[in-house]
Amino acid sequence: MSPTFAILKQKDDDNKESDFIKQLINNLNRNNVPLAILEDVIDHDEESQDLYINFFTIAFFDSCDDAIQFNYKNVNNIKYLIIISDPNSKNCGKSLQGIKEIVGEFDVTFVIQDFFNDINKIYTIFPYKDKNTCEMVHKLTHINTCVNGSLETQNVFPMKTPTNFNKCPLRIGMATLFPFSTIKDHDTLKSYDLLKETQIKGSDLEMLKVIGKHFNASLELRYVNRSEENPYVDTELLKFLFNNSLDLCAGGLYRIYGDVVAYSGIYSRQDVLWIYYGQRSERSWNNLIRKMYSSYIFLIFYFCYTIIWYLICEFDGNSVSFTNTLLYGWGALVGATSVQEPKSGKQKIINLMYLILCIYLSAFVSIQLYSYLTIQEPPQIFKTNDEVMESGRVAYLKPITKYFNRDEKYLRFADKSEDCTSFMDCMDKTIEYNGLTIVLQSHYFVMQAMTTVDDEARILRASENVLTVYNEMLIRKNSSLVGKIQKIIPRLFEGGITRKQFIEAIGLQAVAKAGIAYSNTITNSYSCQAGCTITMKQIAGAFHIWLLGCGLSCFFFVIEVLNKRKIKTI
Repeated sequence: MSPTFAILKQKDDDNKESDFIKQLINNLNRNNVPLAILEDVIDHDEESQDLYINFFTIAFFDSCDDAIQFNYKNVNNIKYLIIISDPNSKNCGKSLQGIKEIVGEFDVTFVIQDFFNDINKIYTIFPYKDKNTCEMVHKLTHINTCVNGSLETQNVFPMKTPTNFNKCPLRIGMATLFPFSTIKDHDTLKSYDLLKETQIKGSDLEMLKVIGKHFNASLELRYVNRSEENPYVDTELLKFLFNNSLDLCAGGLYRIYGDVVAYSGIYSRQDVLWIYYGQRSERSWNNLIRKMYSSYIFLIFYFCYTIIWYLICEFDGNSVSFTNTLLYGWGALVGATSVQEPKSGKQKIINLMYLILCIYLSAFVSIQLYSYLTIQEPPQIFKTNDEVMESGRVAYLKPITKYFNRDEKYLRFADKSEDCTSFMDCMDKTIEYNGLTIVLQSHYFVMQAMTTVDDEARILRASENVLTVYNEMLIRKNSSLVGKIQKIIPRLFEGGITRKQFIEAIGLQAVAKAGIAYSNTITNSYSCQAGCTITMKQIAGAFHIWLLGCGLSCFFFVIEVLNKRKIKTI
């Protein structure tokens, strides 16, 4: 898209300016370039915002002094191309040094006509760091030449970001948020206290080192206070950007401060997610009984068989005992005895059906025992946030931060949550009471690695994210570094460099251990689907019961023998 040329008309009675504008309009129209004639530069407001996106102003001066006295309105929003045609000035370039502080960091280019050599020299004012004072100074620089309507190069509006700080410091404010920035004993520090690199650990510090190396700059690190749990309440760090004390701020910050500052662009993203305590069901008598719960259906059929058998026998005129019918039916059900001998066709049919039921019971019990002894079911797995909130578990959340999500269903669930005082307190209560809590993804990795048992995870997460947050650095809005940093950071992010630094700050071992622990939790749950072996230790309970039965039989046998001897003696 071609830029819009705004030609600034300043004097109605200036023939030289009028001729220049007329000739420029003809050339632009010939090339179908959009243009506008202005008598004044539009004040910067919301209505004119779109105008500055692809727009620069051309102004003609026949005097170098007029160019210096010109009001460079909205110089931070508009590109200015200043044409100076002053045959009486031999040192116009030196005179322009007088406005270097005003236009030095912005897109203002001067075209000065050289009448002696019949060429047009193109200049701009560059900012750079003085290596002795580390102050930002400005210097008029010849960047191009126009001869007979042709440019030597295409460079007219060069980027003015200083690329060499000559080891002068970048002044950086560091907030705290794991794993971006952790500062030793930060509770004892006040905002703007000087920091040493050895006090700081985190991915943001490593990223700042990359930026410092790019600009050939050292890092002057200052502590800035910011609430990690509720960053919206702390805006103290902004004042250090406003008063030029800091060039930029880092430490896991967010784009939440509006347009009063500039932003670096996204360099990290992480999930906010539900986590919960996931423990396997241990092998116990309670769990075995619960597993066998469905066997009650066989008891119902057992009583039905007993009643039907008794009624059929009564109908056929066969004398039977209801007690014996109960005992024989139970013995057949558990495989201890046969059913009573049938004497009619009806009795044979019902016995056959009942024996089939007994075989099914035997198979059912065998399968349940086999799976109970060989296959461990995984912990309860929640896939969606709705499943989490409908699980019946209690959530443990901090009162000042739990209403960050404005979803109505979440708000109702948060109203029923229990309070906790800190991140670790929420985690402890989640583990102790089999509950839920919300954490950032970085904390989840660490907690999952810390709470593994037998290389299996005990802290699990819901598959669905509550939301995703993006981290950016804050840059002083009038800083000459804005454009350059906004190019560097996205490249680091897209190249995976910042993600690598993020993982390394958490700990490669912790992230790997967390991933392996979760994988083990799932794979170990179904590792015996085919060809599992039952050890003697696992079925030792059956032998204990058998030995107990033998012991009781021997005990009653001895009592019976002793009673018979007493009777004979009497």
